[in-house]
Amino acid sequence: MVEKEEVVLTDDGPMAVTVRHPDGSGPFPVVIVYHDGPGLREDIHDVSRKLAGAGYYAVLPDLYHRLGHQISFDLAGIGQGPGSPEFDRLMAAVTSLGDDMVLADTAAMLEVTAKDPAADMNAKAAMGFCMGARFTLRLLASDPAGFAAGSALHPSNCVTDDPDSPHRSVGKIPAELFVGLGAADRLSPLELNKPLRDELGRPPVKATVEIFDGADHGFMFPQLPAYHQHAASVSWDRTLELFHRTLGKR
Repeated sequence: MVEKEEVVLTDDGPMAVTVRHPDGSGPFPVVIVYHDGPGLREDIHDVSRKLAGAGYYAVLPDLYHRLGHQISFDLAGIGQGPGSPEFDRLMAAVTSLGDDMVLADTAAMLEVTAKDPAADMNAKAAMGFCMGARFTLRLLASDPAGFAAGSALHPSNCVTDDPDSPHRSVGKIPAELFVGLGAADRLSPLELNKPLRDELGRPPVKATVEIFDGADHGFMFPQLPAYHQHAASVSWDRTLELFHRTLGKR
């Protein structure tokens, strides 16, 4: 496996991007990985390693680059909940990110990616977790011709009262989607996400939505207390099947 770190110059300064892809010249289909609130850590790097092992050119941007280089959070401190210093620090980081910022970062990143002959820019997908799932939906709606597929797992903040709430633009997405939700999600409950689920079920949207009994927010990540082995395993199977079918297995 090839693994390298690129520095992408964005309008708001340098952004670290970790690239992983199979050995060989490729080209390999490109998959953007958007991290969740706790940011870059081994669980997220394992996602891009798994994608590279499955034949993809995985690009993992540091969305918090405006706050520092690859900042990290203490997961135990976050687990103490609202009012704890680390939880409040996490929420400040999450709320510092606007959709337009992430889309601009992504455009700059793809310009750099396009210069690598190992990247197949004609076959692209995105995969995101929590807030990264929101960014995945935003990206696919903003560039409908550019992406073939997307996987949004335990999404958060996808249904708001804002006129541009992500759920309102789902109908603009021609890409095929897989959306994995936890029935026991306490951060983004099923009831809260009902408008999103309703939009995902309307033609001509091509989406598979799976709800996992007993799964809480963050069910994909082994290092989080919410890890749910069945939900994570099935979500990986659904995601890779989707990517293999829409991007072409390499």
